Formats: sequence, structure tokens, C-alpha cells
Amino acid sequence: MAQTTSQAKLCPHCANSIALDALKCPYCKAPLNPEKAPEWAERSSDGASESRVRPSERRGIQPKLVAAAAAIVLVALVAVFALSYWPRGKPGATTASAELREREQKINTLEAELAKLRENNQGSATELQELKSKLSETQKDLAAAEKKLANANREIERLQSSRTVSNPRRLSRSADPAPRSGPAPRSDPAPPVTRSAEPGLYETLRSTRVFEEPVGSSRVLTEIARGTQVTVVRSTGEWLEVRSKHGNPPGFIRADDARFVARAN
Repeated sequence: MAQTTSQAKLCPHCANSIALDALKCPYCKAPLNPEKAPEWAERSSDGASESRVRPSERRGIQPKLVAAAAAIVLVALVAVFALSYWPRGKPGATTASAELREREQKINTLEAELAKLRENNQGSATELQELKSKLSETQKDLAAAEKKLANANREIERLQSSRTVSNPRRLSRSADPAPRSGPAPRSDPAPPVTRSAEPGLYETLRSTRVFEEPVGSSRVLTEIARGTQVTVVRSTGEWLEVRSKHGNPPGFIRADDARFVARAN
């Protein structure tokens, strides 16, 4: 029994255990060829060969397998990434999200305030420029008004001086010519008013301005004090042309501001 078991083999036809050197199966009576490969083995090899995939089919299946494997790997990576960064309902993640939203709201609020400030600054700059323009125009108008006022004041002074000089003359004409007892009180002679002033030496009656031209709006050369003697070379209407003894340029004074003293030598 042990020998049979150690030297037994399987029948290729019925698969029963037979002797190793048997030429005929005692069960199925089929002849055995020692050199021939067992039929069941051949059938097994044929089945294996038939079960093998053809090369053309293998080439079509391989890309599909690669694509499926790549898809599986991609899905796995996405799942890992999502699990790594998903808040998972933790309090820390919720707090961070709330802080992020709060900061975004603060940033939006600051941007709105900044835009409003820029608009206000632009409006203030425009208003400041307009105020500067108005101030410049006002200063020009003020300068022109001051000039007109100065001319008017000079004209008023001239008229007042003329009235002051002419009033004593009128009073002397209307006075009673009756003789007075005793010597008449001595008074300062009134400055004569000449219609056509003649050249000669004149004395100023008050502080007088010397003008460059015989016009009240011309440039003032100098101002001479009361009682100053000046040399008049000719007269032009209400103006007297004077020459300086000290080499100063000639000028004009008003005829009412001086009185004749003596003729020129």
C-alpha cells in the first residue's frame, strides 16, 4: 500500500491512481504511453492557452486599466485633500472663519471711508481754489478803490485850500470902508491869487507835493514843507513848474499851494 502510494500516478483518462509503470489503466482499460504527456495535463494546458487573452485584446484592455487606476488615485487624493482641509466641525475652524469674515467687513468699511475722504478732500481743494481766486479779485478791487480814494482826497484838499485862500479876499471886499479910530490891527497879508502866474520866487503856503506832470494822478517826486521858497519858471493853468536849486529834476506844484514873493533876477 505504501509502495503503491509512493510509486503511483494518475490515469490521464479517468484520473484514478495507478502504478507508475502500468501500461494499461485497470479502471478504464485505456492504454498508457509513458512518453506521451497526460491528456488531462494537455487539456489543462489547452484550457490555459485558450483562457489567455489575445495580444490585440490585451492592448485594448491596458489603457482602460491605466485610466481606471489613475481615476482611483485621483479620487483618493481629492478625498485626502478634502479631509485634510475640511473644518470637520471643530470650534477652532469656525472661529477662524468668523474672524476672517469680520476682517473682510472691516476692510470693506475702511475702503468706503477712504473713498469718502478722498471725495471730501477733492471738494475742499476745489473750494479753496475758488476762495483764492475771489480773494485775489477782491484785493485788486480794493487796490483800485484805495487809489480812487487817494485821488479824491487830494482833490478835496485842493478845493479846501482854494476856498481857504479865497474867503479872506471876499471878506475884505464886503467889509465896511468906514475909517477906524486908531491904528488898524496888523494882520498877515492874504496870499494874492493871480490868474496868470509870472515866473519868479514863490513861497509855499503849506506842505506841498511836487508832481512829475501837471496832473494830480502823476507820480509824486518829493514833498516840500511849508514856507519853502521855490523858483517858478512858468505856469500851466492851475500848475506852476518849479526848478530845484540842488539839482533835483523839475516838477509841478499847484498854484494855490504857493504865493508870489519876488520876480526872478
